[in-house]
Formats: sequence, C-alpha cells, structure tokens
Amino acid sequence: MDNSKFNIFEAVKNAYLFVGREWPYLLKAGALPVAAQICTSLFIQFQRADASVIENYLWGMPATLLFAWFAFLEMRLLLLGEQLDRLPPDLPYLSERQRAMRLAVIIALLFNMGVSAAAAVLFAAVDSGQWGAEWTVTLGGLIIIGAVFWGVRFGVLPILAAVNYPFRPFLQQVRGLMFSLRLVSLGLVCLFPVAFLFQIFTAALIGRAADPSGPFKLTTMDQVTIIVVTAPMSLLVAALLNAAMAYALKQILGSRRDGVPA
Repeated sequence: MDNSKFNIFEAVKNAYLFVGREWPYLLKAGALPVAAQICTSLFIQFQRADASVIENYLWGMPATLLFAWFAFLEMRLLLLGEQLDRLPPDLPYLSERQRAMRLAVIIALLFNMGVSAAAAVLFAAVDSGQWGAEWTVTLGGLIIIGAVFWGVRFGVLPILAAVNYPFRPFLQQVRGLMFSLRLVSLGLVCLFPVAFLFQIFTAALIGRAADPSGPFKLTTMDQVTIIVVTAPMSLLVAALLNAAMAYALKQILGSRRDGVPA
C-alpha cells in the first residue's frame, strides 16, 4: 500500500490561498532574507564576477540561512498558527521552539548544500566535454541525478523539524520512489505560474536591452534591476513551495493527529 499519496492540485491551491491570505506577515518575515540576497548578489556581480562556484556559494550562505529561517517562521504560522510578534511568555515553549528552529535551519542548510554540490559536479562534468564521451563520467553523472531525485524527499524534513515531528516514522512511510516523483510534480505545478510571469518580465527586459544593430548586452542598470526583482521572486517561490509541501504533508500525516495539525 502506498502511504505517500497526496492531491497535488489541492496542495498547490491551498498554498496559493495561504500565501495570498498571509502575505503581509510573510513579506515582513521575508524582508531580511530578500535584503541579504540583493546585497550579496550585487556584491558578487560587481565585485567578485570571476569568483568560483564554491566562493559564490559561500558568499550566499547568509542569505541561504535567512531563507531557511523564513521557512521556519512560515511553517510555524501555517501548521501551528504561531506569529513571531505574538509568542506566548512560556519559557518551556520558547525553549522547545528555539531547538526546533535550530534543527530546521541546519537541516535546510545541509539539504541546500547537498543539492548545490551535486549541481556543481554535474555542471563541471558537462563543461569538461566528457559527458556522453567518457562512460565513467556519464555513468557517474546519471548516478548523481538519480541520487538527487531520490533525495528530494529530504527537502520536507525542515518542515517536520519546525513542528517537532519525528523523522523516522515519516521516512518509513514514504520510503518508495513515488514520493519523490510526487514532490517533483508538486514543485513543477506550484511554480509554473511564477516562472511564466518571471519569463515575461525577463523577455521584456531583454527585448528592451537588445540592440538590433549590435550584440546583445545588458547595461549595469539592467543587471541591478534583474537582481532586485529576482530576490523577492525567490521569496515568493520559497513561500509557495514550502506551503505546498506542508499541505501535502498534512494530507499524508494530518489524519493521524500525531504531530502535524490537520
């Protein structure tokens, strides 16, 4: 019996409704991560343009941590109804919350590091010219792709950590490959409208920047504009995707009444 089923479209619908309903709080909570991403991206673009992939990742780590913190706040709101400015004056509760926050942020960072490392290795393999020509490189790349695909399931662990839900019973319940497939499908359906709108914006910007009489080139202002717009778009993507995964988990685990509120 497959115990990892959930309705993708219902989860996506609820995620959009949640973000639309709670956008003032989410916007305030996400102001710091957005500001950090903008500052980091501007610094890398104009001061460290020749930096390596590893250096770029290290410079962006503060923003990554802040986005993980934002996801924790969003999950506490969605699953527990908790708001940062309305915490109860209960020391045991606050202590438990602090522990959950640390765990959720650390797991989110480790997951991000794993995916980023796998992507860096794959890009290096493609750039080397050995992809498709050397069987060992191709096989290794395919193994990494398979591992990343299977490991998508671990992307929901920060959500469970945010509400102190035990990992072991959940991972046993969704141990099949279909859960990862459903999560990938969930992400594609959830982010398609956002990607479509972002594509329209970038197409308009590129069309304005293109000079029919010469090679295409973005001006400094165009580059700044793209960075400034991309940061809040990243926040929207994170808010929608985290909410969609949380509603998917509520479908899977909510009826059990043992940690994730229904």
